[in-house]
Amino acid sequence: MLAAELCEACGAAASVFRAPLPYLAALRGPNVPMAVVLDWRLENELSAALFLATRHRHPRVRVIYWTASPRSSLPSMIRHDRLTMVVDKAGGADSFEAALSWALAAEGESQPA
Repeated sequence: MLAAELCEACGAAASVFRAPLPYLAALRGPNVPMAVVLDWRLENELSAALFLATRHRHPRVRVIYWTASPRSSLPSMIRHDRLTMVVDKAGGADSFEAALSWALAAEGESQPA
């Protein structure tokens, strides 16, 4: 919820998904998300699958991993993805807001569905 509040404070509407199926359904919808925020420690270790689904459907959407997990513990597909930024939760709101600014800067770019 904090991530959603920070998004809205920056002028971006946020949708919160508490389960994977509604998130996947939204990805298949007609609207391309401006950015996606994920946490590596999702229940049932689904984060990698959701990342892959996001990349498959929207290869140019910027992804923010806001996580307490050490960066080195994330798979290389996430660490080395040029459109993904890993942000340590210990960095606080300022680090997240900087990543969000980076992600939203791509808003005007063409993003094929």
